[in-house]
Amino acid sequence: MEGVWVALLGLLTAGYFALAGFDYGVGLLYRFVGRDEPERARALRAMTPFFLGNEVWLVAAVGVLFGAFPRLEGELLSGHRVPFVTVLVGLVLFTAAVQLRIGPFWDVFVVVGALVVAVGWGVLLGDVLGGPPVLWAFGLVSVFLLHGAVFLAWRLDDRARVLVVARVLFAPVALFVVAAVLLRGPVAAPAVGLAGAVVVLAALAGAWFALRARAFRMAFAGTAVVCAAPALAVFGARGVVTPGVMSHTPTLQALGWVAAVVLPLVLVFQWATWRLSRAAR
Repeated sequence: MEGVWVALLGLLTAGYFALAGFDYGVGLLYRFVGRDEPERARALRAMTPFFLGNEVWLVAAVGVLFGAFPRLEGELLSGHRVPFVTVLVGLVLFTAAVQLRIGPFWDVFVVVGALVVAVGWGVLLGDVLGGPPVLWAFGLVSVFLLHGAVFLAWRLDDRARVLVVARVLFAPVALFVVAAVLLRGPVAAPAVGLAGAVVVLAALAGAWFALRARAFRMAFAGTAVVCAAPALAVFGARGVVTPGVMSHTPTLQALGWVAAVVLPLVLVFQWATWRLSRAAR
């Protein structure tokens, strides 16, 4: 039973990073890849049909964490309060600014909100995994930037500028992956870290070649794997999810019925969002 809930939490967390990662990447990039206000608005509009649906994965993951792993939730919040608050502030700022944006005035709030979220998640992951927080902050910003650039290359018709940006971003992301393995903390299992790095670098290489071939969906799938990998690394770390942190059986049974209803709804909503967006293009 415990393995099922850990797998569900890992799936929801990885899904959030893989999908919401391009939201923050676009938020960081659109001001710079657009040469004027109409181009910037088009770049942001390419992302906006998805970003609220992408955040649902985080809401579902937090619900599972609070309901199934109350002790783990308490340990994470008490031990990493500052990164959690940073992420929360960034999420509120980014979501509000994207929805309220009418003109360039809101651009600074969109960019700052996306940056705060990326840095906050990086510091949190660095704290949990025992790696250097500065390295992880740089890494998450680079990974989200790359994912956002690949998404824009896929979704925009005028993609020349964003393709240049995307190609430049592969190098810092690859350096981050290598550095994260070399400078791993004591909680990270060496074998798991090395295997994960190989998978991530393979996905990164696949995304590079797919982007060169203008196979944008394949490139996007590759960078989605890269975005999801840091979240999955938490579940591969020693001592992060330990026995005895789960709720009692009656609570898990009740939560199981909720998950059986909510998870399919999340998946259907996500599918419908992408389907409708593709039909609208």
